[in-house]
Formats: sequence, structure tokens, C-alpha cells
Amino acid sequence: MKRILNWLSTARAAQVAFGLLIVITMRSITEFFRVGGASGGPVGGGQIFYLEGALAASIAALIVLVMHVFGRHRWATLFTAAVIVALLAWKIIVIG
Repeated sequence: MKRILNWLSTARAAQVAFGLLIVITMRSITEFFRVGGASGGPVGGGQIFYLEGALAASIAALIVLVMHVFGRHRWATLFTAAVIVALLAWKIIVIG
């Protein structure tokens, strides 16, 4: 257990948090295409929801990256946790 805790430093946790936000962004983009976003027709409300989620996650990832570069690793990790909770709450409110 000590080996795992040594590997998971605050900098590493910030890197994992950044990667998690990138995965959330990519999942939102692929979900947009799954619901028919590439059909060429007008974009509906369900499709815009996924684009907004991808935009929010990518902006949050950029903020986490800037925090990581300036050495604010704990803030980056906490910000990621807050963004994930906010995105989940937003999804529950919009979908249902």
C-alpha cells in the first residue's frame, strides 16, 4: 500500500485528474455523434447537451492544466472533483 501511496503524489493526482477530464470530453463528443450529430440536419436539444458538456469539460481541463503547470496540484485535483460533481448534477437536471 505504501508503494501505491508513494506513486500517487499530488502532481500525479493532478495529471490523472487532467486525463479524466479529457476522457469526459471525448466521451461527450462521441455521444454527440452517436445520437446523430453528424447527420447534417439541424442540431436538436439532446445533441446540444453533449456539445455543451464537452465544451465545459474541455475548458475545465484547460484550467486544470494551467493549475498543474503553476504547481497548484491539490487545487487542480479539487477543481476536477468539483467539475465532475457539477457535470453529473447538470446531466441529472437536464435528462431527468
